[in-house]
Amino acid sequence: MHGLQALSDLPGLDEAEQYCWQQFLECSLNLVAAVDVCLREAHDLSIRDVLLLELLSRPNRRGHRLSALAETLRVSQGQLSTQIRRLEGQGWVTRSPTRGDPRGILPRITGEGHSRLHAAMETYARGVRMHYLDQLEHEQMVDLADSCRRINGSLGTVGARPD
Repeated sequence: MHGLQALSDLPGLDEAEQYCWQQFLECSLNLVAAVDVCLREAHDLSIRDVLLLELLSRPNRRGHRLSALAETLRVSQGQLSTQIRRLEGQGWVTRSPTRGDPRGILPRITGEGHSRLHAAMETYARGVRMHYLDQLEHEQMVDLADSCRRINGSLGTVGARPD
C-alpha cells in the first residue's frame, strides 16, 4: 500500500517506531479489506454488515440500542441507521419502537438474517484463517493477541464517531 509510505516521517517517532506503526496500520487495513472482499463476493455482505448481524444475534433482554451498537461498531448513529435501513430492505433486520421512547428504535435480526449470518460466518472464519492466522506460528499468534489486548486496554472506551 504505497499511500501509507507518506507516514514514514512522523514527528516524535524514531525509525523503528515509525516502521512498527506503518506495518501495523497497513496490515490491519489490508486484513479488513481482504475479509470484506471475501464476504462481499460470497454473500453480498460487508464486514460491517456481518459484525452488525452478529451483534444483533446475541441475546439481549432489553434489546440492542442504537447508541450502544454504534459505539461497539465505531460508527456514528447516522451511519448505523442507514446500514440498518438497508439490511431491513433486504429482510435481514426489522426495527421496532423502544418502550417509553417513541423516537427510539430497536433493531432485531430476522430468521433470514440468522441464515445469512450463519453462512457468512463460515466465509468470515475462512478469510480470517487464510489471510491472518495461517501467516503466523502459534506463539506469534498468542504474542500478537496479547499485544493487541494490552493496546486495547490502554485505549479504554473510545466513543463512536459523531454524525
